[in-house]
Amino acid sequence: FRSKRPDRLKILVFDGTGMWLMTKWLELEGGRFAWPPIREGKMMLSATQLAMLLDGLSEWLKIAPRPAARPIKTA
Repeated sequence: FRSKRPDRLKILVFDGTGMWLMTKWLELEGGRFAWPPIREGKMMLSATQLAMLLDGLSEWLKIAPRPAARPIKTA
């Protein structure tokens, strides 16, 4: 999720045993993450988009995310 400041990003990650919070901020002069308008309060990112966002690249907005596959229930 986005922090109040546009130069900060927070990500909740589940690693199989619990949740952890990752925080990243851009230290570049005037650095800020590029955020598109968000509908319905959430958006899904592909792995490529997330990697580009974490690198501070605004080009991630130009890459269309693949539809997420619904998890398959196993016995």
